[in-house]
Amino acid sequence: MSATNNVETAAAKSVEKDFVPALQSFPTLKPALRIKTYFNQKFNCGDVYSGSTLVAVPFSGGVLESVGDFEPKLKLAVNSGTDWFRIDADKTRGRISVKAIAIDDEGRSISLGLEGITVINEATMPLILGAPDAQTPPFGYGIQHLKIEAGHEQYKPLEGMLFATSLRFTKEEGDLTGVEIRASRILPGSGMK
Repeated sequence: MSATNNVETAAAKSVEKDFVPALQSFPTLKPALRIKTYFNQKFNCGDVYSGSTLVAVPFSGGVLESVGDFEPKLKLAVNSGTDWFRIDADKTRGRISVKAIAIDDEGRSISLGLEGITVINEATMPLILGAPDAQTPPFGYGIQHLKIEAGHEQYKPLEGMLFATSLRFTKEEGDLTGVEIRASRILPGSGMK
């Protein structure tokens, strides 16, 4: 057997040893929600004690709706909320911290809390700044986790769920910038390995 074959065999055995066949103990994701919000104002609070720049970004509207077979079925208006957006001192990442309220057509509300990170680069910065020549980039620059608080019986199951999200900023008509979020429910792993 050649030295090359020995190395390949050893590498294959190493991969087999570390490989978890079904990945059964790892959490998985199930598509659940689509959220779209808009903003056209930003309130720069300046550089704060942490060295980051704090900017308050109030939402001017939006919608939250369930997708696929996710339960409970949802279609709510997002009409109140603010992102307390922090730009790292090195200007390469933004830290998202959102508290928002979504309301159904019967006036029942749920509270949304999102925490996340987005890359700040030539694709995202023009949208964050509201530049007139900004373009909507693909998904892939931002992630968050979402928790929901709900007191109404229909929405109470949401309090027992956590969501992982992907986001992007979008160019909208006029002076609006959009935030488009895809949220998947995090399902726990199972098994003994």
